[in-house]
Amino acid sequence: MVKYAAAELGEKGIRVNAVSGGPIDTDALKAFPNYEEVKAEVVKRSPLSRMGDATDLTGACSFLCSDAASWLTGQTIVIDGATSFQ
Repeated sequence: MVKYAAAELGEKGIRVNAVSGGPIDTDALKAFPNYEEVKAEVVKRSPLSRMGDATDLTGACSFLCSDAASWLTGQTIVIDGATSFQ
Protein backbone atom coordinates (compact mmCIF):
# COMPACT_ATOMS: atom_id res chain seq x y z
CA MET A 1 0.00 0.00 0.00
CA VAL A 2 2.81 2.40 0.91
CA LYS A 3 4.57 1.89 -2.41
CA TYR A 4 1.37 2.40 -4.40
CA ALA A 5 0.47 5.55 -2.48
CA ALA A 6 4.00 6.89 -2.91
CA ALA A 7 3.80 6.33 -6.67
CA GLU A 8 0.40 8.04 -6.87
CA LEU A 9 1.23 11.02 -4.67
CA GLY A 10 4.87 11.61 -5.57
CA GLU A 11 4.04 13.90 -8.48
CA LYS A 12 2.27 16.17 -5.97
CA GLY A 13 5.39 16.33 -3.80
CA ILE A 14 3.92 14.05 -1.17
CA ARG A 15 6.14 11.38 0.34
CA VAL A 16 4.50 8.26 1.76
CA ASN A 17 6.32 6.05 4.25
CA ALA A 18 5.32 3.88 7.19
CA VAL A 19 6.74 2.80 10.51
CA SER A 20 5.87 -0.76 11.44
CA GLY A 21 6.33 -1.31 15.13
CA GLY A 22 6.90 -4.78 16.42
CA PRO A 23 5.71 -5.86 19.83
CA ILE A 24 5.08 -2.54 21.58
CA ASP A 25 4.03 -2.45 25.23
CA THR A 26 0.75 -0.52 25.06
CA ASP A 27 -2.49 -0.42 27.01
CA ALA A 28 -4.13 -2.36 24.17
CA LEU A 29 -1.61 -5.19 24.57
CA LYS A 30 -1.98 -5.11 28.35
CA ALA A 31 -5.70 -5.81 27.87
CA PHE A 32 -4.93 -9.27 26.48
CA PRO A 33 -5.66 -12.00 29.03
CA ASN A 34 -2.28 -13.62 28.34
CA TYR A 35 -0.33 -10.33 28.40
CA GLU A 36 2.35 -11.61 30.78
CA GLU A 37 2.95 -14.67 28.57
CA VAL A 38 3.19 -12.53 25.44
CA LYS A 39 5.59 -10.10 27.11
CA ALA A 40 7.80 -12.92 28.43
CA GLU A 41 7.99 -14.50 24.97
CA VAL A 42 8.91 -11.18 23.33
CA VAL A 43 11.62 -10.53 25.91
CA LYS A 44 12.95 -14.06 25.37
CA ARG A 45 13.07 -13.66 21.56
CA SER A 46 14.43 -10.14 21.43
CA PRO A 47 18.21 -9.73 21.19
CA LEU A 48 17.64 -6.57 23.25
CA SER A 49 15.87 -8.61 25.96
CA ARG A 50 12.94 -6.26 26.25
CA MET A 51 9.63 -5.29 24.71
CA GLY A 52 9.43 -2.02 22.83
CA ASP A 53 7.51 1.03 23.94
CA ALA A 54 5.98 3.86 21.96
CA THR A 55 9.05 6.07 22.40
CA ASP A 56 11.08 3.50 20.46
CA LEU A 57 9.18 4.56 17.33
CA THR A 58 9.46 8.33 17.71
CA GLY A 59 12.97 8.70 16.29
CA ALA A 60 12.04 7.08 13.00
CA CYS A 61 8.81 9.08 12.82
CA SER A 62 10.68 12.34 13.44
CA PHE A 63 13.21 11.42 10.77
CA LEU A 64 10.50 10.62 8.21
CA CYS A 65 8.84 13.98 8.86
CA SER A 66 12.10 15.89 8.45
CA ASP A 67 13.93 17.24 5.43
CA ALA A 68 16.59 14.59 6.09
CA ALA A 69 14.16 12.08 4.56
CA SER A 70 13.33 14.20 1.51
CA TRP A 71 14.44 11.47 -0.93
CA LEU A 72 12.79 8.64 0.98
CA THR A 73 9.37 7.49 -0.14
CA GLY A 74 7.50 4.24 -0.56
CA GLN A 75 9.27 2.54 2.33
CA THR A 76 8.24 0.75 5.49
CA ILE A 77 10.71 0.94 8.36
CA VAL A 78 10.38 -2.05 10.68
CA ILE A 79 11.20 -1.25 14.29
CA ASP A 80 10.81 -4.45 16.23
CA GLY A 81 13.97 -5.02 18.27
CA ALA A 82 14.91 -7.74 15.75
CA THR A 83 12.07 -9.95 16.97
CA SER A 84 11.04 -10.67 13.38
CA PHE A 85 14.33 -12.52 12.84
CA GLN A 86 13.47 -15.14 15.43
